[in-house]
Amino acid sequence: MSKRIKRVFIVLFFLAALLVVAFILQPGVIPFFAMQADSIQHAGTWEDDPKNWYRAFNEEQPAEVKVVHSKYWRSDHFTVEFTYYFEVQATPEWKDAFLRNHGLALVSPLTASSFRTDIDSDDTPNWFAPDPVDSYDVWDKAGGYGSVWINKTNGHIYFYDWQL
Repeated sequence: MSKRIKRVFIVLFFLAALLVVAFILQPGVIPFFAMQADSIQHAGTWEDDPKNWYRAFNEEQPAEVKVVHSKYWRSDHFTVEFTYYFEVQATPEWKDAFLRNHGLALVSPLTASSFRTDIDSDDTPNWFAPDPVDSYDVWDKAGGYGSVWINKTNGHIYFYDWQL
């Protein structure tokens, strides 16, 4: 066996030994790798997928809501990083409860205009609140990341959120 191959085997042996020592001395290493593996398994981008509601809210889609369009993205990082967009039709009762339960308040047209630039990214779907700003009632929560746009003509509800 050549000296080079012997050196490679020695290096590999010591790397394996270091890994074993790390697992013994740092019990948190195993859960860390398990979280990373889980994140990789759940990473991706899904458009108009029936499972997007569950991905975003960890609950079944309410009967009062019909998803017209959706887009959900999750990173493969071990922390939870996601972005989602939805266009839905919903009953007035569900809409009112949604706005109330999320502590949302109607914002001025000027504030709504500033939100338009915040959501206008390469990742924003073309179908997301495509009409001029004055076509929507816009709701938001101080300190929140996503706003809710309700089309004044057809009542479609557009909302998004993100965590990075």
